[in-house]
Amino acid sequence: MIWVLLFLIADQNASVQVGFFNQEVLSIDIRAKRIDIGFLDADSSPIELPGIIRGTIHANTDWVLLCSAKEDFLSVEGSIIPINRFAWRIEGGEWVPFGIEEDKILEGNATQENGKSFLIDLRFDLKWEDRAGDFLTNIDFTLMKK
Repeated sequence: MIWVLLFLIADQNASVQVGFFNQEVLSIDIRAKRIDIGFLDADSSPIELPGIIRGTIHANTDWVLLCSAKEDFLSVEGSIIPINRFAWRIEGGEWVPFGIEEDKILEGNATQENGKSFLIDLRFDLKWEDRAGDFLTNIDFTLMKK
């Protein structure tokens, strides 16, 4: 009698609800943490730096990559070179001057396991009226969900 009862129980159907949350992942790796353009003069301007910024994006959601400069080029002595004379482009596209506002430079869907690699070219337009000195600025990259 017990054997028959086990047989009947094993023949019944049951369901189990299984759920999980797949956390969104957005990751960017920029390989150039500091760019030293070196000594420049206006005779060689504009100076182009092809592929100087290399990066990879990993995402399992739609994404957008933004960039901006927070300020103009400033020297230790207080001289200023406007940031809009510094431009970027992605993979041979059109030159876009940097600005204080964020510019969309790339967007995409979920990446493959090896990510989405990109190259950014830079161009700097030095003028004869620019004062001599060491100039610095920061470029910020922001990767966010689209």
